[in-house]
Amino acid sequence: MSENKPFSDPRWNDSGNPKVIGHFKRTEEERAADKQRFRDHLRKVGILKDESKD
Repeated sequence: MSENKPFSDPRWNDSGNPKVIGHFKRTEEERAADKQRFRDHLRKVGILKDESKD
């Protein structure tokens, strides 16, 4: 590192952009099941209210 140029080391100029390391395809049924599980969890912790009680 040079004393004349502060922050000239590559570690200070790393862009930090993410890299895609893998991908997998999911069916519509899997997406719907995951969405339902997520909504059930949100209801359980009190973030979402039950629509049937209104």
